[in-house]
Amino acid sequence: MSNQTESSFWKQIKTGLSATDTICTRIENSSTQGIPDLLLLDRAKNFHLIELKVVKGNKVLLSPHQVSFATRHRGANSWIVAKKDETVYLYRADQAIEVFEDGLRCSAHGTFTKPVNWSDFLTTIETYRVPLES
Repeated sequence: MSNQTESSFWKQIKTGLSATDTICTRIENSSTQGIPDLLLLDRAKNFHLIELKVVKGNKVLLSPHQVSFATRHRGANSWIVAKKDETVYLYRADQAIEVFEDGLRCSAHGTFTKPVNWSDFLTTIETYRVPLES
């Protein structure tokens, strides 16, 4: 089992995306609960908000504030990225309640195993289009 921290996961993502034409900024926010950990400006200059989680077992420990933020912003490019051992799971914001309840048993939008191909990870989030609500 991995003893990786969220901080070291962030460094892994930053290093992995460094060869791409993106800007990834860690958000350090202690004043507003639920705000995601990363702001990513992708190759098409679209923003993505990313909540990072390092998982032990199958439970993804999202706080109620994080679930609320993701649910309220499900129409935006907002993501939950969980890592367990050597696998990275990518969930859309509209999956937040299911991820909160079912953890890694929730079907991921994308799954990436070691060695993580960060270019494929980036392409997956860049090409997803949030369905328009009627």
